[in-house]
Amino acid sequence: MDNSVSKGPLRGLVGRRAIGFTRQAGMSLVGLIIAAIVLGFAALVVMQVVPLYIADQKLTTIFKSLEEESAGSPAEIRRKVDKQLDINEVDDRFDSKEFEIRPVTGGFNVTYNYDGRATLFGNLSLVAEFKHQTRVRN
Repeated sequence: MDNSVSKGPLRGLVGRRAIGFTRQAGMSLVGLIIAAIVLGFAALVVMQVVPLYIADQKLTTIFKSLEEESAGSPAEIRRKVDKQLDINEVDDRFDSKEFEIRPVTGGFNVTYNYDGRATLFGNLSLVAEFKHQTRVRN
């Protein structure tokens, strides 16, 4: 015997919908509003944080180029850093005077540590800590 719907008021309605037995699917208005708030906040965070990492990647390329070159003095290193900051268009964010240049055997250690801030809204900000260090040969 077939165990499909064959008894009761739904007899003979196999494969068809019975009137009054519809299922609702989807999200409620409150759920939709909450999802929009969460997605909006995530988009705001991404839009504010991505420029910090783009600027940091440009700074990373500057440090890699310093590592490949040689310099005779801290003043020469600062000139090269200033030139690279200008080329990479991040000279408004970083200043070569803030780079720490220490003499070591065979060259110089160049270090730059900074905090990048992304203001979300009001007095709420995200802080990202970046550290860079390289060695420049004489």
